[in-house]
Amino acid sequence: MASRVNYTFLLGLLCFALVLGSGVADFGLPDRVCLKGKCGNSSQCAQRCVQNGHPKGGSCIGFVPGVILCCCFK
Repeated sequence: MASRVNYTFLLGLLCFALVLGSGVADFGLPDRVCLKGKCGNSSQCAQRCVQNGHPKGGSCIGFVPGVILCCCFK
């Protein structure tokens, strides 16, 4: 019975990670917009944000272990 709960939990985490990794742009952070793809480091993220029309820059944010996105300030 305990393994059934673990599989459900792991499936939920997997689905959440896939949704985030699919490129959802604005999913609930009130002051940020997250870009598609992984985040290498915060300085590259800030440059990407400026290039995509967000002059305030941005930073890397981890949502789920192993899922780190570049999120720009609005």
